[in-house]
Amino acid sequence: MPLKDVLELEPDIGLLHYEIFDEAYRGKLNQKIIDHYWNQEIGQETISMFKHALKRKMNEIMPFYNQLYASEKLKFDPMNTVDMTTFSTSESDTAGTSKSDTTSTSDAKSRAISQQFPQVALSGNGDYATAGQDNISNTAATGGSEEESTGKQNGKATGNVTGRQGSGTRLLMEYRQSFLNVDMMVINDLAELFMLIWSNGDEFTERNTYSYGYNGYGLSF
Repeated sequence: MPLKDVLELEPDIGLLHYEIFDEAYRGKLNQKIIDHYWNQEIGQETISMFKHALKRKMNEIMPFYNQLYASEKLKFDPMNTVDMTTFSTSESDTAGTSKSDTTSTSDAKSRAISQQFPQVALSGNGDYATAGQDNISNTAATGGSEEESTGKQNGKATGNVTGRQGSGTRLLMEYRQSFLNVDMMVINDLAELFMLIWSNGDEFTERNTYSYGYNGYGLSF
């Protein structure tokens, strides 16, 4: 019985509950399986046996193929062989103290003398002065200051380096060799469930008719 006849009698052939990487992709994969084996005769004696065999097989192979499907979804630049990100942090503490002292002293002495003329010049000790005044001053000053400071600095830096090392042609060829048709890998693993006999649905004789031949006596029957 070809698969297309099985589906007319049993729409659920065991493809509804196997594990798949993306539930939205189940219908697409199931249709590819059905289309590929549409005219192939099933390799089991009954539809229920075929349904069980297909369900068992899908549950056995899909954990592996789900990983391949997931890897196919990864996006990257095949021509970029270097992609390095660096992180750095820095921290510093500062502390300082400054102190200053100042001292100043000043002395001043002055004399004011007045005399009436005519008068001889004054002697050095100020004799014969009509009036006189002495001023003496002494000043002393002391001062000081002290200053203390502390500080802290934190820093972070991030860097990224990308590029290519090696021949671009070689990288492109390696990338092409990595292409996988995971759908066909799944389909090919199911071949053991079919008899590998292709049926086109044609009938060479109509039903409820007899074949005619010769009985050895020149008479047809």
